[in-house]
Amino acid sequence: MGISTKAGKKLLKEIARDYNEYQQRLFTNLVSQTPIRSGQAQRGWKETEKMGKVIEKGGKKIVIRNDVPYIERLDKGWSAQARAIVKPVLNRTRKP
Repeated sequence: MGISTKAGKKLLKEIARDYNEYQQRLFTNLVSQTPIRSGQAQRGWKETEKMGKVIEKGGKKIVIRNDVPYIERLDKGWSAQARAIVKPVLNRTRKP
């Protein structure tokens, strides 16, 4: 990212820590919002890398994913348990 000053590096570490905390809340909320039938969709959520580490490197990367084949249908309201997953979780996680 090109930050060479001590203060700049400290600030970047603080930002990374904040993003890691946000990622943990987001992950927890995604799992809890995911409808349960067999539990497979809930278990499908994976953290691929810490968001703060990606930011420190100056990159962009998907850090949370779910490879369950029907997760997209669940997110579009396929289950009566939840009308959607990702958008409501993002909205709820953004609020302090």
